[in-house]
Amino acid sequence: MLDLNLIRVFVAVMEEGTLTAAAARLNLTQPSVTHSVNRLRRATGDELFARSGRGVVPTRAARQLYAEVATMPAAADAAVASLADFEPAHAAATFRIAVTDLGQLVFLPRLVPALAATAPGCSLDVVQLDTTTAADLLTAGVLDLAIASARPRGEVHALPLRRDRYVCIARRGRLGPGRPTAEDISRAARVVIRGSTGHTLIEDRMPPPAGGSVAVSSFSAIPALVAGTDLLAFVPEILLAEWFHAWDIEQWPLPYEDTDVTVHAYAAPRPPTSATAWFVPWAVDQLRDLGTTRHSTEGPNL
Repeated sequence: MLDLNLIRVFVAVMEEGTLTAAAARLNLTQPSVTHSVNRLRRATGDELFARSGRGVVPTRAARQLYAEVATMPAAADAAVASLADFEPAHAAATFRIAVTDLGQLVFLPRLVPALAATAPGCSLDVVQLDTTTAADLLTAGVLDLAIASARPRGEVHALPLRRDRYVCIARRGRLGPGRPTAEDISRAARVVIRGSTGHTLIEDRMPPPAGGSVAVSSFSAIPALVAGTDLLAFVPEILLAEWFHAWDIEQWPLPYEDTDVTVHAYAAPRPPTSATAWFVPWAVDQLRDLGTTRHSTEGPNL
């Protein structure tokens, strides 16, 4: 039977891509990580990694092994943690949440100081949301919480957090004095958010992007793109208070019905640990009903 510690090191190397990063993640020395990888290589009889620049590249055997054992360290940690009651004031747990870049802007400023006050020994590990894998990671105990407006694929427990309205933004003067019509939007090139980010509910209702449109994987590039080009974009209104101060853009209501969305927190149907069982409802209480700032529907409210 393989030593679970060897599996833990192997998974860290696979996910971090370098021995140095894996050692830092596990609080080990790099020689210890190298020794563990060599022990696992001898146990399996297969080469697992090849050197590539400053990192390592997994072999076919390593990818096959990872598919089988990737969740074992988290499952073992969850099994041990679930045996003990969780006391946030004295705990030293790390909670992993998956959110988009937009979610980081909206939710982390509230969640981080609240966690520091309630559970000062605990940490947050924030990863980029991928709605195609989030449900499996929640069930496996790799994630404690995922936040998105689009439901992840798979069995999850959904907890509503807040509602927001999507609006159209453009550089000032781009659309003239009138509101954009559905025809205006269908003809105009726009910024499109890619599909696995959890922000596709509005995009799915739109006509296909016109020629000259730009696809991005995050919201951070949108204000500069819109302010400096003729591109349109459709974004949650909560973003605009900050963007209006920094960019010469204006907003318009979308010429479609039901442009509001509900953002949910998603969790495993059954909490894998007592720490997760505490964290999920606590985090939802901190983040629920943040409130939606409404701006003028024609131009920024400065």
